[in-house]
Amino acid sequence: MLALLIYVLFSGAIVFTFKYFSRFRIPTFQALVVNYLTCTAVGFGMSGAPSLAPLQAGGPWLVAAVVLGALFITTFYLVALTTQRVSVSAAAVATKMSLVLPVAFNLLVLQQAQRPYTLLNYMGIALAVVAIILTVWKPAPANAPSPGREAVPTAAWWLPVLAFLASGSGDTLLNYASSRLLSTPEQQALFPILLFGTAAVVGIGVLAARLWAQEETLQWRSLPAGIILGILNYFSVHFLIRALGAFSNDGAFVYPLANIGTILLGALGGYVLFRERLGRTGQLGLLTALLALLLLSYQEVLAAVRS
Repeated sequence: MLALLIYVLFSGAIVFTFKYFSRFRIPTFQALVVNYLTCTAVGFGMSGAPSLAPLQAGGPWLVAAVVLGALFITTFYLVALTTQRVSVSAAAVATKMSLVLPVAFNLLVLQQAQRPYTLLNYMGIALAVVAIILTVWKPAPANAPSPGREAVPTAAWWLPVLAFLASGSGDTLLNYASSRLLSTPEQQALFPILLFGTAAVVGIGVLAARLWAQEETLQWRSLPAGIILGILNYFSVHFLIRALGAFSNDGAFVYPLANIGTILLGALGGYVLFRERLGRTGQLGLLTALLALLLLSYQEVLAAVRS
């Protein structure tokens, strides 16, 4: 449980960091590229310069690391586009609702659970989805477009769908790799390094193309911002992998708790740091999240009480 709590802290800190990005006008994509370079360097240092021998053997774990790395930076970029062209709420719903993909994959395909799932646990999963929707839902303003008019181009509504699929696919692949592919300590040490390294290479390629096309210019303030984000990002993934391992790779348990915990921390931090207030719907969402949290983990709570 400690690894899961630490993951939530780092995940929440990433949300706050992006908030400061907008406040200080940090170029997001440039900071993302620096972030993944930092993740790669931190991972290499934290693992004590691991042996590269598993790279020569290759295997599915290596393919998974490369695909997951590309998915990571693609997801970040899709979330940014969704925020800009649709709405913040649409981006939040798309990424948080994506937990249904790894949860369904864990229950239906991997069939790995640390304990039998009861009706209360399944109710907790359903309430987690409801809580996420309620927490990020924003009522339409009084001057919103009439029902007969579109607020955004129709094509833009594909962006939340793509963000949903990319985020959920990434979490699912990470759960599968942690469960079935990382069979040796050497592979476990190299996996996050290759993941972040791939994301960095993809990011550098895209950024170079944008610079060549003069779509943007380098801004050096993205360097310290990306380094801070990279440190937070590395440890969030590191502790998510550890949390999955601690709970027998039970993604149906870990991902709802992780998302709910991040939402609760985000709401608290948003109020303390940025004076953001939740409306009645958001407050109802937080109460629903707490109930979902209890239903998802009531076996662990009862075991702790009895001991």
